[in-house]
Amino acid sequence: MRSTGCENRKILGIGGGVASGKSTVVSFLEGQGIPVLVLDDLARELSAKGKPLWKVIVYGFGRSFLDTRGMLQREKLARVAFRSWRMLFMLNSLTHPLLFFEARRRLQRLEKEWVAIEGAILFEAGFCPLLSKLLFVDAPRDLRIARLQAKGIEEGEARNRLKAQRFLECLRRRASKVLENVSSLESLKQEVFSLLQDTSFWK
Repeated sequence: MRSTGCENRKILGIGGGVASGKSTVVSFLEGQGIPVLVLDDLARELSAKGKPLWKVIVYGFGRSFLDTRGMLQREKLARVAFRSWRMLFMLNSLTHPLLFFEARRRLQRLEKEWVAIEGAILFEAGFCPLLSKLLFVDAPRDLRIARLQAKGIEEGEARNRLKAQRFLECLRRRASKVLENVSSLESLKQEVFSLLQDTSFWK
């Protein structure tokens, strides 16, 4: 087995589709003292002007996704990428290796027995070999679309985003535990807290 550089860390993955409830689970875990690295936040940080993701996106796609100040228009890029499998594949090929490298480096620096990493791309970006356990947060498709619409995303765009996440079932099959987020946030919270008390899960 190849070295991952994270052998001294127990790493909990938190996966699932867009609007499934991953961020809610993250907040609960952080409240219990488990540090969580959120891949979307890391991508946003590394996409700032002049940063590594910004550079590879400009190299791959030119300056058409930059505003007048040279800042990356992430929402514009997402809208276009989610409509084209070819463009999404190219974007992922450019960005995932950088995300993986930086995420692994930061996980190594966290001084806790258990740390966590959250993202919808854990499978396709190659994070699964790093994980000690994997939580998959799931919710019905229509409910996820409704949640995206509540955030101001049009229905067609919401469906494009769900359709673009092609590897979720691969990730779900690797889950140590599936959390079904189908009712209230309080219900999901109780399920996470129950899991935190389950010592057999964390061995």
